[in-house]
Amino acid sequence: MTGAIPEVSQVPGVQKDEAKMNTYNFKVAMSCSGCSGAVTKALEKYKDGLIKVIEATPVENTVVVRSTLPREEVLAVIRQTHKKVIGEPDVKAQAGEAIAKNLGESAKQAPGPSPAA
Repeated sequence: MTGAIPEVSQVPGVQKDEAKMNTYNFKVAMSCSGCSGAVTKALEKYKDGLIKVIEATPVENTVVVRSTLPREEVLAVIRQTHKKVIGEPDVKAQAGEAIAKNLGESAKQAPGPSPAA
């Protein structure tokens, strides 16, 4: 034995995909165990279990997950439960601000009515 450290995927009990998983922490407004249960259920059912909930604590408003999916996709699943995600940018609000800004700028640049001949 050369004393080499085995890869994570070679350790008994650890699946190959788990070695590639990322851990994400979210603050989610949850007032009871029913709220945390709803978030947990939605996350774990999504795409046949590609998201594993490590912790969902309503008192601390904490949800910790491990997944191979991108953070934005996991966040979207949490938002589908209609629970407020604390401290995460609201993509819809940002898009609305950008559209409003673009409309305001185009209104400034739009030519006025042509003078009557």
